[in-house]
Amino acid sequence: MSIEVIRDLRGLHSAIARHRNGPLNTAASLAIVPTMGAIHEGHEALVIEAKRNANIVLATIFVNPMQFGANEDLDKYPKSEIEDIKRLEDKGCDIVYIPSTETIYPDGFDLTINVPKLSSVLCGKERKNHFQGVATVVAKLLLQSGADYAIFGEKDYQQLLIITSLVRDLDIPCQIIPVNTVRDSNGLAISSRNQYLSSKQVDIANNINLVMNEAAKNFYNIDISETISSIKKNLGNAGIDKIDYIEIRNSHNLENTSNNDKSNARLFIAVYIDEVRLIDNIKL
Repeated sequence: MSIEVIRDLRGLHSAIARHRNGPLNTAASLAIVPTMGAIHEGHEALVIEAKRNANIVLATIFVNPMQFGANEDLDKYPKSEIEDIKRLEDKGCDIVYIPSTETIYPDGFDLTINVPKLSSVLCGKERKNHFQGVATVVAKLLLQSGADYAIFGEKDYQQLLIITSLVRDLDIPCQIIPVNTVRDSNGLAISSRNQYLSSKQVDIANNINLVMNEAAKNFYNIDISETISSIKKNLGNAGIDKIDYIEIRNSHNLENTSNNDKSNARLFIAVYIDEVRLIDNIKL
């Protein structure tokens, strides 16, 4: 069966019902892969993981205006719907849901979901209300689909923790499944925004993962402040001098890690290469 392309909520419910009650009339499980389109190898890895865990795979494509700030790239965000659908179908996706803004946020919509503690640090410190937008749209997609599983990548690690928290605290009956960051052959974390980079800028960006892994080698032998200073210096030497943050936090709750307790430490980085913002993280 070819992939079903659905654009409205009634059609989504009908498509899911048809798949859940197939020829054997058994209650099939459903995994959802929320995306904003511009499908790449990272998204494809999420679809592959979804197929490992569920009978039905539903991907969504929705560029969520609620998570973009006033000076961010909503209008420029890459869109390639025909190619996206083909790539999802090739990886075995059964349904792709491409709702309009009006379907997700109908007239009179007046609700946001906030996970304040996890949202107040790292990317949430400067990108005000970003994670409220993420949490709100993900909650809506989980409730609209009734998915049994939802697949998210560890590249957006803060987002992963926020979604895991909201599902737990709102008693949404969906299991969140994380997938390791997908990287290219040079170790650069794959992102939709990588396509904004020139070949020279990609060469510079390839140093991010190298610098992070070099820091990981010595993390348990030196002071945390020394680790961060070394990372900043090495990024600068690689041509990356516009840094949003370099932080080491607990991978479970994003609290600061101290020299007295380095267990569960994770390194988080956000940098700019020209005007392109890139994020990455690794377990230390």
